[in-house]
Amino acid sequence: MRMSAGMLLLGMVMGGLVAAAALIPFFERPLANTVPRGAARQQRALDVLRAEQQRMQRAIRDLEFDYDLGKLADDVYTDQRDYLVRLEGTIARRLDELDADIAAQDARIEAAVAALRQEPGGSGS
Repeated sequence: MRMSAGMLLLGMVMGGLVAAAALIPFFERPLANTVPRGAARQQRALDVLRAEQQRMQRAIRDLEFDYDLGKLADDVYTDQRDYLVRLEGTIARRLDELDADIAAQDARIEAAVAALRQEPGGSGS
């Protein structure tokens, strides 16, 4: 079956429109206030790490399920489980570190605000 020139042209135009629509997000300039800074960046990092930690926990659970069904050899199960547990532990430690960093930053901010309030002519007087 032969395609007419009009059908070919229509297909090319439609393909170009689809490609252009798919590429639009890559050419948009982000707005200044959409760039995460400070607390927003830390919150995004926490969210990503928590999601990754949940993914590791699911992977461990799935691995154990497959092992219980007899789908995995003992050595494969042990190696994979050890790896996933270590990875999940590393993520948990990083989450703890970020939480501690955020708490320390909050404490410094509170101390700075308290110091400003104690100064003569400060906003708290």
